[in-house]
Amino acid sequence: MQIGELARQAGTTTKAVRFYEARGLLGAPERAENGYRRYVAADVERLRLLVGLRTLDLPLERAGELAALCAAGHCDRVSTELREIIARQRVDIRRRTGELDFLDRRLATLERHLAAGDPPQSVILRGRSIEMATCDCSCGPCCGCDACGCGCACSSHRRAVSGDRG
Repeated sequence: MQIGELARQAGTTTKAVRFYEARGLLGAPERAENGYRRYVAADVERLRLLVGLRTLDLPLERAGELAALCAAGHCDRVSTELREIIARQRVDIRRRTGELDFLDRRLATLERHLAAGDPPQSVILRGRSIEMATCDCSCGPCCGCDACGCGCACSSHRRAVSGDRG
C-alpha cells in the first residue's frame, strides 16, 4: 500500500507518516520502481500503536520505543509498561485536576469581587489573599465577603461576613 492508504488506516496524515519516518520511529519502507513508498500490514499496526500512544500524551520518543518493542514481538512487555505509565498518568491527572479546580474557585471569587465593584488593585495587586473556606452548607467555596453573593445562611459564612471569627 502507498503512504496515503497507510495514513488513512492508521488515522493520521501523510505528513505525520513522513515525520515519524524522518525521526526514525517508523522503519524506512521499501520503494517501488517509481519511487513510491510501499507499506505492509505490519507498518499499519506499528503506526496505529504509535498514533494511539501519542493520544495518551506519551512523549514522542517513548511512544516510538514502545511501538518498536511491540513490532519486534514484545507486546507483553509493552502491556506491562503501559499499565505502569497509565497508573502514573492518572495520578498526575488527578493532581492537575485539583489544581485546576482550585484555580477555578479562585477565579470565581475574584470575578465576584470585581462584579461587586472592588477595584482590581484591592483584589489582586496588593497581595491580598482571598481565602477560600468551605461553608458548612451546600454553597461550597466562599471567601466570606459581602461580594460572595452565595446568599447562604451557614454559620461559617455569617461569621466571616460579620468579621466574627469566634
